[in-house]
Amino acid sequence: MNININLPRFYCKLILTGFLYLIPISVMAQHYEDTANDVLWTKSNLLIVKWDFITIGFIILLIILGLIYIGYRQKRQINNQLRQKEKEVIEQNQIVQQLAVDKDRLIDEKDWLLKEVHHRVKNNLQIVMSLLNTQSAFLKNNAAIAAIRESQNRVQAIALIHQKLYSNSNVAYIDIAIYISELVNYLADCYEAHDRGIRFEQQIEPVKMDVAQAIPVGLMLNEAITNAIKYAFPNKRGYINISLGTLDDNNIMLNIADDGIGLPQDFDIKETSSLGMEMMKALSKQLDGNFKMENNDGVVITLIFRAEKKFGNIESENYPVQY
Repeated sequence: MNININLPRFYCKLILTGFLYLIPISVMAQHYEDTANDVLWTKSNLLIVKWDFITIGFIILLIILGLIYIGYRQKRQINNQLRQKEKEVIEQNQIVQQLAVDKDRLIDEKDWLLKEVHHRVKNNLQIVMSLLNTQSAFLKNNAAIAAIRESQNRVQAIALIHQKLYSNSNVAYIDIAIYISELVNYLADCYEAHDRGIRFEQQIEPVKMDVAQAIPVGLMLNEAITNAIKYAFPNKRGYINISLGTLDDNNIMLNIADDGIGLPQDFDIKETSSLGMEMMKALSKQLDGNFKMENNDGVVITLIFRAEKKFGNIESENYPVQY
């Protein structure tokens, strides 16, 4: 009887004991579940952070690739522009080179034509001189023969200039110093001045002149030197001094002086009407110069005229004095 009464109590204790045991187990299970959830949340957050980093890295990579592509496009565009500019520069250089070639060809053709013109003029003047010489052979009058001879000398003075122009590399101007030297030698041989004891002195600066100035200067020299040879030394020896130089940057002075008998006492340049004197007056006007003739231990002829700067006539170096 007592046994049956205590059995329920036993079971109650047993159940109570199991319940007591179940409570910590459930707490632990809950704890484990919370811990697992925390782990899963942490893993989830880490995964999210990982994907965020991947996304950010991918975006940065895209930005870098975009910048590289933009830089590549800009560099390619710049290279294309540079190649286009280089092509344009090459084409322009080719055009400039072609223009330079054409210019040189035209200059060569112009120089050749000018030389041919001067050559033909010189030949024509030689023909004129031959005609004058032929004409003089049929004359008996000494005055007429002398006049033709003087005309031949004037033509020769002009022909010599054209000869210099076509024989030089530069057909725009001649070196007046070389021209004067050759003209003096020609006139000295023509009138046998050296055999008569007449010597020539020259002080000539290297002035370059174009044909427009050289011809009147040459004719002026021809008249002055011819007159000096013919009239200054009737019975004696002497010298003729020829000088040409620059007074300043704008003016040139030509001087022909001799130590001969000088001008007559009653000589008046304004009243003299000989052909040679009239020619020298006309030539000085053609040069727009100042012409003067006077006595000074002989005859001194002075002509001052303006230099043609556009031809770069006046140079710094000087020729040596020639005797």
